[in-house]
Amino acid sequence: GAGKSTLFRMLTGKEQPDSGTIEIGETVQIASVDQSRDSLEGNKTVWEQVSDGFEQIKIGNYEVPSRSYVGRFNFKGADQQKFVKDLSGGERGRLHLALTLKQGGNVLLLD
Repeated sequence: GAGKSTLFRMLTGKEQPDSGTIEIGETVQIASVDQSRDSLEGNKTVWEQVSDGFEQIKIGNYEVPSRSYVGRFNFKGADQQKFVKDLSGGERGRLHLALTLKQGGNVLLLD
């Protein structure tokens, strides 16, 4: 009701302000999670969604083992093989956070 989601959409360039301008600094890299969480693919496993099937993934300037990275979000062992469509709301939230942090960014917008 206070306009936080609208502000976040403007900061990420998904929406334009009615008046005025929004300027983002040159070094700002925004990573965001919105409320809709529609971007998940239900027919993939948690590990596949995050890793795209690669054993090593790039996080910022580092390469890390993908299963280890997914495990940091409390998806251990068999949980990494759960299909996204079968996840609870909280699990979907953790998966979105893993994907958001994987993007990099130095400003996180969590709606």
